[in-house]
Amino acid sequence: MTSAAYGVCRSLSEPMVRQRVRIRFGKSGNLKYIGHKDLMRSLESLFRRARLPLAMSGGFHPKIRMSLPSALALGVEGFDEVLELEINESAEPVDPTTLLTNLNRCSVKGLDFYSVRQLNEQESKAKLASSTFELIVPQELRNQTGIQVSSFMSADSVIAEKPNRKHVDVRAATWQLHFAQETGLLIVEILAQNGPEAGIREILQVLGLEKELFKSIFPKRIRCRLIEEVSI
Repeated sequence: MTSAAYGVCRSLSEPMVRQRVRIRFGKSGNLKYIGHKDLMRSLESLFRRARLPLAMSGGFHPKIRMSLPSALALGVEGFDEVLELEINESAEPVDPTTLLTNLNRCSVKGLDFYSVRQLNEQESKAKLASSTFELIVPQELRNQTGIQVSSFMSADSVIAEKPNRKHVDVRAATWQLHFAQETGLLIVEILAQNGPEAGIREILQVLGLEKELFKSIFPKRIRCRLIEEVSI
């Protein structure tokens, strides 16, 4: 029996199983200055270089079946980003270790892949529960920031205006906020929300630090926590 004939027999006798993988990666250095759409294009180019047998959408303009549960804001470094990929059903089973090695081999500076996990059929698509950011407040702003943090945490509601002029309650969205005045380290965990979402920019706005964003303050997203990983 020829290999082609064997392939036909195999496809008729064995059901094709959808393969999905969840990848944790980081975007840092100069790559923090590329937006979400540019990042998606960069990832597509990387997957092609790595010759991954990815599943494609239908229609006249097929696209790679991949998704990110949360887009990273322009200018913010990310060290725990989540990406899900769907592999072509006719491809051989994915080996996570080999795929991770291949991704890092074909990647560019500032785009690092940390882990690959194969998902089973029962696992749902990744949904973000919260994002944790950290940043260093400049020395001259730490006393005032300490006062603002205390006021913010004791409030029941704090409204901030987003760049699109929509309003959001940043206090309700803030799950945790820690500020070490001596070192200037600010860590904040922000809940994912339906509708207008609070982001690190809105947190800095209500703390009186927005003007220093990308001047002396450079936030990093250090964790993306998925709904399946925590009960909030």
